[in-house]
Amino acid sequence: MKPLHIVYLSHGGKKYHDQTRFSILTLLHLLLLQQRSDIRIVVYTDDPAAVPAHELILVKPLTAGQLREFRGEFDYVHRIKLMVMQQACRELGTALVYVDCDTRWLSLPDKAFDALRAGGACCMHVREGELSDAFFPAYRAAVQQYREALARRGVSRLEPLEMWNSGVIGTPAGADDFYASVLAVSDYLLPRLSPRNWTEQFALSLAACSRYAMMELGAPLHHYWNYSYEAPIYLNELFGAMDAGWPVARQAEYCFRVEWDEQRLKQLQAAPEHKQQRRRNKWRGSIAKRKIDLRVLLARLSGRLTSR
Repeated sequence: MKPLHIVYLSHGGKKYHDQTRFSILTLLHLLLLQQRSDIRIVVYTDDPAAVPAHELILVKPLTAGQLREFRGEFDYVHRIKLMVMQQACRELGTALVYVDCDTRWLSLPDKAFDALRAGGACCMHVREGELSDAFFPAYRAAVQQYREALARRGVSRLEPLEMWNSGVIGTPAGADDFYASVLAVSDYLLPRLSPRNWTEQFALSLAACSRYAMMELGAPLHHYWNYSYEAPIYLNELFGAMDAGWPVARQAEYCFRVEWDEQRLKQLQAAPEHKQQRRRNKWRGSIAKRKIDLRVLLARLSGRLTSR
């Protein structure tokens, strides 16, 4: 069976490293349970020591300088994911599945994995919907306005316009050109879209739908993105219940078999002190967005932004 790599990007602090650790351990348990030797886990990270040590897990260190460079001209954090996947294509040479760190594995989606190995398919987490007057209307209008520029960057399918969730990105071997296209589309659209929050996801959707048959990974992966603040607190509680002396395989079994407690997460969400911290986090996020706005304004004033 052809090999396949599952890729994580883990950077930016303990809460992200803890989420990555938990997701990796749930996946590792499934691989060990099924005695799989065809799948490897690869972690690109600025903190290699935070990654569980196991023969099925390969660590690829990232420096602070690389992470800054990967953010590009407009300091766009989601661009790092695209740069890492392009690098992974070149370094690993196999079918790849990128997975966001705020996830936990419930089963192995072998149907999707086999399709990626066969080539011609792209797997993303879920299809969120078709763009319309009620669903991302500004993005739909931008595609019509910039259709020629997007075509030059590899976007050949404009109907239907679909948005796919990029918590998962699975591509066949040899997808270097695909990621080059996604980067070109994302870099072009970022200063021209509003809001910019989903630019990277939209660029992936445009490029993938133009090039591949699309598949949902869906139910095998629980993506708890709606608990971005609470989940790290909850995971810290789960890790605190683990014995420090457990081998990695035992840690993996514990994480996989833990009963995910939505009620505990909702308690954390409702706590006054956590509501206050979430507001602070939103304020910091707003500042980051305004910094991008300033960079875009300077690029526009300098004449670097053209319709091409």
